[in-house]
Amino acid sequence: MLDNMDIDGTDGKPYVLIESGNVPVTRGSRFNSCNNFRNNTQAMPMNFSESTTGVVYDKRMRYHGNIHEDEHHPEDPSRISSIQRTISKAGCLEKLIPIKAREVTREEACLVHTIDYWNFVNKTAERSEAELAKLSGEFNSIYINSETAFCARLSCGGVIELCKAVINGTVTNGFANVRPPGHHAEFDEAMGFCFFNNVSVAAQCLKKYHNVEKIFIFDWDIHHGNGTQKAFYDDPNVTYCSMHRYENAHFYPGDKQASHTHVGGEGAKGRTINIPWPRAGMYDSDYIYAFNKVVMPIAFEFDPDIVIVSAGFDAAEGDPIGENHVSPVAYGHMTHMLKALAGGKLVLALEGGYNLESISKSALACVKVLLGEPPARLGPIIPSHDCIETIHQVIRVQSRYWSCLTPEHVDYLEDKPGKFVVPMADMLKLYRTRILYQEYKMVPVPLGTERLQRRFGDLACCSINICSKSILVFFVHDMADFRADTRATTNTINIPGSYMIDTVHQYIKTILDKDYGIIDVDVPQANSKIDNQDLRDLLVFLWDSYVESASPSRVILIGAGRGCKSLVDLINERDSLVMRKVVCSIMIPGQNPVPSVFKRLDLLNWYTEISFVILAENHSYWDKKPKKECGKCIRTQGLVNLTLQDMLANLHVNVFQYIQQKLDNCAVETSSKSR
Repeated sequence: MLDNMDIDGTDGKPYVLIESGNVPVTRGSRFNSCNNFRNNTQAMPMNFSESTTGVVYDKRMRYHGNIHEDEHHPEDPSRISSIQRTISKAGCLEKLIPIKAREVTREEACLVHTIDYWNFVNKTAERSEAELAKLSGEFNSIYINSETAFCARLSCGGVIELCKAVINGTVTNGFANVRPPGHHAEFDEAMGFCFFNNVSVAAQCLKKYHNVEKIFIFDWDIHHGNGTQKAFYDDPNVTYCSMHRYENAHFYPGDKQASHTHVGGEGAKGRTINIPWPRAGMYDSDYIYAFNKVVMPIAFEFDPDIVIVSAGFDAAEGDPIGENHVSPVAYGHMTHMLKALAGGKLVLALEGGYNLESISKSALACVKVLLGEPPARLGPIIPSHDCIETIHQVIRVQSRYWSCLTPEHVDYLEDKPGKFVVPMADMLKLYRTRILYQEYKMVPVPLGTERLQRRFGDLACCSINICSKSILVFFVHDMADFRADTRATTNTINIPGSYMIDTVHQYIKTILDKDYGIIDVDVPQANSKIDNQDLRDLLVFLWDSYVESASPSRVILIGAGRGCKSLVDLINERDSLVMRKVVCSIMIPGQNPVPSVFKRLDLLNWYTEISFVILAENHSYWDKKPKKECGKCIRTQGLVNLTLQDMLANLHVNVFQYIQQKLDNCAVETSSKSR
């Protein structure tokens, strides 16, 4: 029985098996346990006429444990035994074909890793506990004991053996229930709980020793597989696709190369595909949507000989590190889709996953699908706004390299000999300047420096009589939306069916009808941190040169989209001056993060009193504990998945009602003081 694959032993040497809490649970020898394994596999057939599923599991991989600290470590030895028990209890274990794990050889490992690194890892077995404790602290998220090197070799060798069994037809597909994981391990560095890059080494072995030409590696671990990406970045015959939590490189491993803009080296463009989630809290619908839009179309076009999955389950519901909400059913569906590739040659190799119940149920769902069961019903697929936007950005980049992704994105900065190229933003700027003057007699504001004039010329306009107005509105907002009727295979636009939406005009008209003065700033898309700094400098200049000069009795701030961050930067930069004049601040960030003022008591109290931050019910702000420095945030119905322009249209009445309320309160306070 496969239950006896819980192998104990250390080739005649005593060992202590590490379990949760660092409790020694058993002793044994590697030599005796290997005999038990052979007894169970002597009659195992080597060729199968029907679909069969292999499994790699070796209890000895649990010897790698954290003996240096008292607290529980997430990369727990019981991860693999918990998965194995769950598979067994479901009655699936007896249907699986056992594939014997063995230690990776130096020649195999060095297809990915350097010989110096191989020697370094293996020599850890000779060090004392004190030396290992010190050594562990020198690495990025790593612990080491005297059995770590052996377990790492066994884990890597197990994945190789399963891939070989699939390629030579011993089994159709399989699951490698192994640890330590591997996808963070780089050619000369251990990191992120990983020592040898199991999947990368296995893929290189298939190419070198088994004449496999094309390999598709999919990584659904919550973390980007930095080591795997680097191993194949210049290889046109291996496509690496990773779907991971990114947060602009603020989530582990914190590498900008996990961005969707990294697509592979020269000669391998498009062979690296990153799907970087901008936040935690992604659901089944987001993952299935990404599969249907990007993963499967690319995989079918690539047409691999085998598919290997870095199957981390730390995006699963309940994982304390990943904080996503992927269900076992969704993992089953992803496995089911991948089975359609490469004639069904599919290997799942365990990576991360740190909630024992979550990883066990998720792995079981995958194993059932590998065995031929259809995945359970998922329900309606309704992806989030963040998912749709992320996939759109991925397609924009990858459409240059894959015919299945349309329309192909065109960058106006690319060389176009003989063509006159005008960015749409420039056309909008010229149109808007003309309309603001014709309709409202607003004029562009002269800017103080050549740098500001070059970057923001004609984007800041004001009413011609702001110096005579007692109430001044400082309105900073994103550019208008274009709704384009695009053709299916190109980025050309069907002009009669396309139009621009600029709700800002409705706000400007209302402001001028109320006889307020206005300074209006149209915020261009930022291309870098420098652009954000320039925008802050622009608002500071406008405040110092025009708001202070006009000297209104009351100032109202309205921010929309990226304009919210710019206005809060102004508040932080000119705090005392702003606090003296501003009586009302309305922020409508849309899907952008909610900006925060500095944590200074008087500034916090003032901003809480005068601010009104309008957020959709599904804004990521609500996923965490509210922060006072973000102002008075209001959860508002009817805004879910709306564009910023649509939000502004829906909120027009509410915004001016709130402004009037604040002005009325100020009038009452002024009247009371005069008495």
